[in-house]
Amino acid sequence: MKFDFYLPVEVLFGSGRLDTLGEVAKRYGYRAIIITGKNSTKENGALERAIHSLKKWGAEEVILYDRVEPNPTDQMVNEASAIVVENKIDYIVGLGGGSALDTAKAVSIVSSNEGYAWDYVNYPEGPRLIPYLNRPVICIPTTAGTGSEVNRYSVISNPKRKEKLVISHSLNYPKVAIIDPTLTLSMSPRLTAITGVDAFVHALESLTNKVENTFADDLAIRALRIIKEWLPVAVNEPENLTAREWMSYASMLAGIAIDKKRVALIHGMEHPVSAHYPNVAHAEGLAALAPAITAFNYKGNPQKYALFAEIMGYEPKPEKAVDAVVELLEEVGLRVSLKELGVEREKLERLTEDTYMLSRGLFPINPVEPTVEDIYELYVKAYEGF
Repeated sequence: MKFDFYLPVEVLFGSGRLDTLGEVAKRYGYRAIIITGKNSTKENGALERAIHSLKKWGAEEVILYDRVEPNPTDQMVNEASAIVVENKIDYIVGLGGGSALDTAKAVSIVSSNEGYAWDYVNYPEGPRLIPYLNRPVICIPTTAGTGSEVNRYSVISNPKRKEKLVISHSLNYPKVAIIDPTLTLSMSPRLTAITGVDAFVHALESLTNKVENTFADDLAIRALRIIKEWLPVAVNEPENLTAREWMSYASMLAGIAIDKKRVALIHGMEHPVSAHYPNVAHAEGLAALAPAITAFNYKGNPQKYALFAEIMGYEPKPEKAVDAVVELLEEVGLRVSLKELGVEREKLERLTEDTYMLSRGLFPINPVEPTVEDIYELYVKAYEGF
């Protein structure tokens, strides 16, 4: 048995933990910026509580950057980074869904080093610049899905290039993750399903890819068991705090699992989709692609896919993994095709090219290493509805 484990993130988990923000943040200075979206954290009161806690514990200035949108862009990161530098900010608070957290972490890198956001993304050949400094980041998720609060990834899009790539570096870990499941109670059933499916695919891909890490496998297995039991409950009973707690926990576990083992082809093929169609939620794209890619993958790692099927309540046979994926998606209302998401048939060739050009670094760890022809065929199946 052999595995590596490194997670320099302090995790504060539990209902009401948002109110500890100020006490935690005072370690890092007196000038803060909160990076968040336009509406949800204002409507659910999380933003007001965060500002109150910071000021109660001595923050001299709290600046707000509230322009983050789903599928955040490099322009957003660059814009917020300029504000951080201009105002001599000591630390950054990311408050919201994965988009806000990813943006906050990227801002830490860009505001502390030379260059711009797109200089730090991981093309298959590597990033153009390597960071050497960062500002402290505190991540506070208000959704349960991305796990961004506990890993080193920031996913950002470049609208001009129609590309979606990842900043991945040890300096991109948050200092602290404050995970308060009560903040997820305001999510709609649809958003609950979308974010939960993101965590589900994180756990599925980290468990079944070719990277060997027993510790991460255990996290993924536990996350899958929780998601199977509690995601449908959270979707159907939005005010069920127990379901919200377990889904926040599962999201965290899956977020750590992908930090150790990475994702695979489902994510690699989805990123071009939401890069070209930014109105498509990341996990909607994952949901459209997951059944076809699971059917393609399971022969490459039959033992792990049989285990996955068993976890999901099926016979421990690898081919049953496809049924397990489809059933969960149907149960939470996310059984969709790329066509239903608005993807155009004539765009599939471009998506195939982008997957090869931008995501081919994932191919060797995918259970079955795909050819360009395989990728196109998988897009066709996902477009038509597998």
